[in-house]
Amino acid sequence: MMRFALAAILIVMTMAGPLSAETTPLQSRGDEPIRIKSDELSADNARKMATFSGNVVARQGDITIYGDRLVVNYSQEGGEVSSAEVSGNVRIVQGGRRAEAAHAIYDARLSRIVLDGNPRVFQGGDIISGKQIIYYLDAERSEVTSGPGERVDAVIHPKGKTDGNPKK
Repeated sequence: MMRFALAAILIVMTMAGPLSAETTPLQSRGDEPIRIKSDELSADNARKMATFSGNVVARQGDITIYGDRLVVNYSQEGGEVSSAEVSGNVRIVQGGRRAEAAHAIYDARLSRIVLDGNPRVFQGGDIISGKQIIYYLDAERSEVTSGPGERVDAVIHPKGKTDGNPKK
């Protein structure tokens, strides 16, 4: 049971990394305690899976991940996380940056997180949205794509201004 909880903790730690250039490096963040709260935890060793469900809140340092459900899949060898999926009211908060979506998937092999289901990222007064937002963890870059009949939408305010009015 502890191996499943550790796998879930590792994925939460990794998922939060790309949200800001101001984040703590993963190596030092890995030393900080992680706390996951949920209404239920179900571990299935045969399927190599752990599921946290009901008001999931995962915190490590300055990063908090919220969702209705967090499913962690891990490998046969060493119990390393291979993927994780957060669904339902997904929010990732770190300092002044916040991401929201209906769904997020972490892929360890590709070292990326894919947000979909009306994904949006907020920082200060700036907002970016599209059909899908992809964060590449190792490359410190992201991509926002549109879908049929949709376009990427970004609202970026000049430094010191929001909604076209200078800060007072």
